[in-house]
Formats: sequence, C-alpha cells, structure tokens
Amino acid sequence: MRFLVVENDEAQAHQIKKALVEQGYVVDVVIDGEQGWAYVEAFTYDLLLIDSSLPELDGIDLCRRIRQQAYTVPILLLTVQDSSTDQVACLEAGVDDRLVKPFTKAELFARIRALLRSPRKANTPLLKWQDLRLDPVSREVTYEQEPLSLSPKEYSLLELFLRNPKRVLTQSTILEHLWSFETQPNEDTVRAHIKRLRRKLKKVNAEKMIDTVYGVGYRLKPLAENPSQPQSALAKQTDSNPPQKDLSIDSAFEGTSVSAKVDLADSWERFKTLILNRINTLEQTITSAQTPTLTPQLCQDAELQAHKLAGSLGMFGFKSGYRLAQQIEQWFINAREHPDIPTEIETVKTLIAQLHQELQQPLDWLEEKTPSHLHENLISTLQSATNSPTQYRILVVDDDLELSEQLQRAAINWNIQLDVTSKLEKARLILQENSPPDLVLLDLVFPNHREGGFILLQELKDQFPELPVLVWTVRDDITGRAAVARLGGNAFLSKSVPCDQVLETIKDILQSTPTASTQILAVDDDPITLNHLLQLLPSYGLEVTPLADARLFWETLEKTTPDLVILDLEMPHFNGVELCKTVRTDPSWNALPILFLSARKDPKTVQNIYQAGADDYISKPFAEAELITRIFNRLDRIHLLRSLAETDPITGLVNRRRSTHDLNRYLHLSQRHCQPFSLALIALDRFQSINNQYGYGVGENVMRQFGQVLLHQFRDEDIIAHWGGEEFLVGLYASHKADGYKRIAQLLELIERTVFPVADHVQIQMTASAGIATYPEDGTDLSSLYTASNAALYQAKAAGGNCCSTMSGFSQSELG
Repeated sequence: MRFLVVENDEAQAHQIKKALVEQGYVVDVVIDGEQGWAYVEAFTYDLLLIDSSLPELDGIDLCRRIRQQAYTVPILLLTVQDSSTDQVACLEAGVDDRLVKPFTKAELFARIRALLRSPRKANTPLLKWQDLRLDPVSREVTYEQEPLSLSPKEYSLLELFLRNPKRVLTQSTILEHLWSFETQPNEDTVRAHIKRLRRKLKKVNAEKMIDTVYGVGYRLKPLAENPSQPQSALAKQTDSNPPQKDLSIDSAFEGTSVSAKVDLADSWERFKTLILNRINTLEQTITSAQTPTLTPQLCQDAELQAHKLAGSLGMFGFKSGYRLAQQIEQWFINAREHPDIPTEIETVKTLIAQLHQELQQPLDWLEEKTPSHLHENLISTLQSATNSPTQYRILVVDDDLELSEQLQRAAINWNIQLDVTSKLEKARLILQENSPPDLVLLDLVFPNHREGGFILLQELKDQFPELPVLVWTVRDDITGRAAVARLGGNAFLSKSVPCDQVLETIKDILQSTPTASTQILAVDDDPITLNHLLQLLPSYGLEVTPLADARLFWETLEKTTPDLVILDLEMPHFNGVELCKTVRTDPSWNALPILFLSARKDPKTVQNIYQAGADDYISKPFAEAELITRIFNRLDRIHLLRSLAETDPITGLVNRRRSTHDLNRYLHLSQRHCQPFSLALIALDRFQSINNQYGYGVGENVMRQFGQVLLHQFRDEDIIAHWGGEEFLVGLYASHKADGYKRIAQLLELIERTVFPVADHVQIQMTASAGIATYPEDGTDLSSLYTASNAALYQAKAAGGNCCSTMSGFSQSELG
C-alpha cells in the first residue's frame, strides 16, 4: 500500500516514514499543503497522513479541498491540538481520524489499521486467487490454508497483482506502486523481486500464478473457471491492539529496542541543528520586538515554529522541552488573538531560555549510544559493506578453467561473484536450485558435446525466459551469432576480448534493462482510431492521452510530457509531418520517439515521414502485435540511450550532465522553501600516483569502489555523482553547513580506514579531501556554489589532504 505523509517538520516526517517503511508500506513525503494537493491529484494513495499546521495550504484546508473534489481516501490528521473546537473543525473538514502528537508507533499503526479496515474503503477486502488468500489488514498470506512467509516487498508485489487481476503490469508501473517517488531503483530490481516471489510460490505449488507477457511486463494468470467471479470478498477482522486515548512521552519510548534507539540518536544528530535554529528564530522574534505588542504576522510565524518544535521534541523524547514548546506556542496564540491585552514578553523569553537549557540535558536513550559509538558503528557497518559479498551472482558454464580463473580474479573489482562449472549437467542442477543466478555466462563448444551450448541455451529460453544469457565463445562466426540471437541470447562476445570487457558487458546487461514507459500521446482526428488505441494500449500498461484537435498539440505535449507520440498523417489545421517537424526543432523534445499511423503507403509519403524525423511508421489498419512490438522497441531504445547518456561508465554513478539537472532542481526547491543546501566536492588524494604505479585499469577499479562507498554512506535522496577525473560531487538537500561538514568528515575517516582490493594480491589504502559550500551563504546558483566548493577543496589539498574545508568557516556553536 502507498501512503502520503504531508508534514512540514522534517524530523517528524523522517521518523514517521521510517516507521511506516519498516511495516512494508510505500511512503511519499512532502513538506507543504500545496505540494500535498499536487501529489493527491497525481498519484493514487491508500491513506493520507496530514499535519494540521502546514505552510502554503493549512492541513485542515487541504483536507477540506480533498473532500470537495470527491476523493474518498482515508485521512489521518496529526496535530498537537486536543481541544473540542479542533475536533469539530477536523470532522467538518472530512478527517477520518486524528492523532495527537507525540504518539507511539503502536498507536500510529493501530489507527492506520482501523482506517484501512473501514467499510467505506473499497480496497481492503480479502484478496483471492484460487486457493491463495491475502488479508490486507492483518497482512497475512495463506495458500491452501497454510501460511506463506513473504518479505515486505514480496508481500506488496503479490498484493499489487491481486488488486489488478486483469492488468498487465509493466516494470515502470510496479516501480511506481512499490517504491516511493524519490527512491525508485532500476528495473532489474523488479525482475529480482518477481524471481523471488515466484520461488516462494513454487514452494507451495503456485508457481504458475504470475505470467510473463514478453516485451511488456507481468500479469496474474487468468483463472480457468468462472472468470467473471469477483476476486475479493469482505474479510471479518478484529484489531487486537486498539488505539489508546491517553498518551505520554514516557510511553513513546517504552519498549523501544536498542537498535531503534541507535537510529533515533542518529536522527537526533541529523536534525539537531534544524531544531536549534527554530529556537533561535523564536528568540530573534522576541528580541527584535520594539514594543510589548507584536504584530499578528510575527505571532503567527512564531506560533508555527513553536508548533513544529513541540512535535519534534516530543518524538525525540524531550519531555520538558515538549511542554515548554507547547507553552510558547500558546503564548503566541494568545498574543495574536488578543492584541488588545498587554503581553509580558519576559514570560516567553524565560520559556525559550528554559528550552535552550533543556536541550543541553542528556537523554537516557542517547546515553546508551553516544555519538562516538554511533560513529564507530557507522564506520564498521560501511567497512563491512565495502567488503561485503558481491552484488551479482553469475553462473559460468565453460570448460576452459584457466580462462575462468582469470575472469574470477578480475571479478573482484566489479562486485561480481562467479560460480564456475565445466559440466553441462552440473549447470542444469544449479539452475534448479532455490537461488538461481542473476546471469549465465555460457560457452557454446564443449569437448564431449559440440552443440551442448546451443542445447542449453534452448533449455534456458524455454525454462528460464527471464534469465539473461551472455555467450562468450571461440565460435565467432555469423552462423553462431545468428543462432544465439534466435535462441534469445542477450549478448555475444568472442573469447578474444579481455576479461574486463566481459565483466563490463555483464554489468550493462544487469543494470540497463529498458523501462516500458507508460505515457503515450495519440494525435488523430479519427475517433475510431483513438478509441481503438484507448481500448488496446492500457491492457499493456500504457496510459493513453487521446487528442483529436491538432491545434491543441503543443499545450497537450507540455502538459502530459509523453514518452512516445503516435501521429496520424492527414489531419485538419496541422498534418502529422508538420507536427513532427515542430517537435524536432525544439531541443527539449527532439529526442522524443514519434510513430506514424497512416492509411497511405506510397514510397513518397513514407519518405516524407522519415525525412520529417519520424522514428517508425505503421500503415492502417494495423495488427495489434505489430503496433505493440514497435512501441516497446522504441521505448526500450530511448531508455537505453538516456541511461547511457546519464550514467558514468566507470563508477556507475550519475554523470555531470544528469547531476547538473538534479542539483538545479534541488536548488530551486531550496529557494522556494527557504531550505539550506550543501554542495561537497570530493577528490582522492594523490590519485595520479596510483595510475603511474599500477596503471589506469587499477585506477578505474579504485574509483569504482570509491563510488560504491559513497552510495553506502549517503541517503537515497542525496545526489552522488562522478564529476570528472578523480573528483566526485555530493549534493545534500536541507543540510546546513555544520551538518554537511560532519557527514563529509565521517566519510573521509571511513575512506582512510578502508582497504581497496584492486587486483590480484594488490590492496590500496587512500585518503581524500573535500570542499564544502552552502546555499545561500556561499552562493545562490550551481556555478557559484561549485566555485566556492572548488576553492575550499584547494584549501584542503594545500593543508596536506585528508580533510575537509569550507570557504566561510563556522563557529564551534554551529557544530553543536
């Protein structure tokens, strides 16, 4: 199930999202009411968790707008207000339930279960497929009344299929439903989860439940009997853990595990600066007041800051701080609502001073794991991640053991594990195991069976159609290549190529699975053609926007941002060739795939279509199989080209071109929402000496492993890019200077302790230097921030390396 959390307090949003994700839910988070409304309009959610006090659009007003537009999604309002007036406002706005901050995880989950159990929610009944049962409320899965143990993601995948029993789900559709908006992985992750789910279903004799629609996606196998029978029936469930009315901060931490406390302490270190800044803002508001009477706007702004403080401090276990923040909030409410009554500013100054003092007190859960211990654990975890088992498992079927050994030694640097067998029968046994490989590297020629490789390739095509196969053989002729292509081989390499090229091809196959994009813009003045496309394409997971009036083409194009356009040739006002040329003259759209449908087949017409910039042409009337194949071929090709254009081939990180786009997007968000942004430029120290001593191949291996360390160290939402040479760039949204400095300092310490295995019996230890710049102090655009971080990097290098530097510096108080 997919939830939306609308919460302006980043600390609280982080904790809520973390708790929900641990329960297997997919969670999107936005920070203001207008963003929340945009997400509600754009995506389908099973539950909304909305804070009552939001900027741009208030939480109550957001709920009211959602109900006015007839959205029936359940809403859980999060608030620090517990008055009868507040309750009435919530009910009138259409809120289904409200939760007073701070709250325990147990109460949050109980409220969620109660809402999802509500009879008005149409998607909570028991889901069925033959003898398989899935209960969305208890999250239990059974087959023939026997429980089926699934991971959270496997459960969500199975639930998605059961909720869409007649739909073909493309990889992109699965990604959209099972991963949050900002943390979507690539498509090979979908294939891996499909494989694992099928493996679990096979154990209970339900392995044929999920069909593969080749070139399109996956679907639930249609039931042989009673196809019109409903797929679900209402399930009677009781909640064994009802919500509690009374809540204290003490109970919020009761029974918290040690690991959860460690995570909480880590979160406190992340958001401590943000919380202190909010207190400073309150202090400045009072200090800047020239008269005992504050303006209503100042009071309202301060009231919001205090409101967010109360929720944050409660979740982090500051009992007295939570109550102090509530008193401060109430003081500003009284000052705003009763400006005619004199206010005693010294009262609120005393409360703020007490709040400062409260945050200096150690907490029980924080003392159990001090920041130094947290740091040591972080180093240990990331060190083990660097030396962890390889990411991909490859089955090598080859009788050339000497060459296989060379490949195994080279694979150390590529995060690839090779299982080698020289026997075809042994390979068949391995393929039948519970954990099949991610890819098969296959020779074609064997001493006792010259055609054995072709026979095994045919068996793989029939029994494991989703398993990628790379053929690596001495039989390098057109006959062999054509046979491999006919049998479904993903790639063909001659054994004359070096081992690194084989491993690079393996990574490309596993990481560059094309996406079946979903947005199609169909432009045709013939309503019959449009209707046919509307009936046909959605069954393959393609969403169609029909357009009969060519005069609206450009505004529809910009509004829908399609992944492919289907054009008719002859239309009133503007014909298809004119529209195609218009698209090709715009740099933002000139790579958009365009497919023509036309009843005209003469060579001149076809030539004009391709000269205008069309990618493909199909004559009317068209066959379903031909149209679908042409569409997905074009979508696959454009996705592959984009992937190649945006990914650094050495490190696998995003390149400068893609990261520049992402960094500018984050800077725009920072400017819009007044959020800080830190940019770190990181360079390996004395990297050229490694190239000189060991060669450029070893240097690339070091950079590749360094890129993996960066991916483990930073958050999914952080931007991590290879900027060029030995330079890497990290963008940290909503990170102040001190926060960014601490995180980069942790990284540099980790690098110093890391041993990089780069070749056979060769290990290297390195250091790195970094320069940090922060928006808006050091620059307001990417160019100025990069210049500042580059200058800071030179300072760090000049100081001897293995350190980080900032241009503007910081005080000890900023470091906390």
